[in-house]
Amino acid sequence: MTDSHHTIHRVANLLHYFRAELADAFQALGLTTAEETQTYLVYLLEGFARSNAESAQTIGFDRPAAFILGEAMNAAGERRIDAYRRLGDASLFSCGFFEERLDRTPVKSGYYRDMGRVAYGRLGELMAYKQPGGAFHIIFEELTRCFDVVVDAFQLVSQRGQPDHERLLLRWMRSGELDAADWQHLGGLPGNGTGEA
Repeated sequence: MTDSHHTIHRVANLLHYFRAELADAFQALGLTTAEETQTYLVYLLEGFARSNAESAQTIGFDRPAAFILGEAMNAAGERRIDAYRRLGDASLFSCGFFEERLDRTPVKSGYYRDMGRVAYGRLGELMAYKQPGGAFHIIFEELTRCFDVVVDAFQLVSQRGQPDHERLLLRWMRSGELDAADWQHLGGLPGNGTGEA
């Protein structure tokens, strides 16, 4: 549905959409990973796109990262693997799509980046023991090593295809902050709508 003010993109298949968007972002950043890692990230994005308030608790958004880390460290077997994976995935997605909002919290986005790297690092170690050289061993080692660049790729995906005004409004919704030039681009400063003092 398109009019002069808004563009809504309808996609038939979220997996195909995210695969193409992620490939473009990786190319723009010069990032190369194993095909298995790209596939993992595509399914991660698709899963988060389909999440709702109920599934958010399972994913990890509604619980402090330190709690999930503690749960992972104290769990055994598959529960440990699942807790580290939830922490890594939630940290990666949050930093990629909501970093400005995280930076307004007391712990800042750097904390979540560190948590994500730790979680994926532990997963890589666990998978090296469980399935040396297997796909998940490769995936989690790459995500540990490339965490910050993958965050950058997710940020590109979150902004692609947005006209400047939509991108700026999204940034304002996420962070609550825009500078005067941004407000002028949107048509005026808040208050009187004209940009005049």
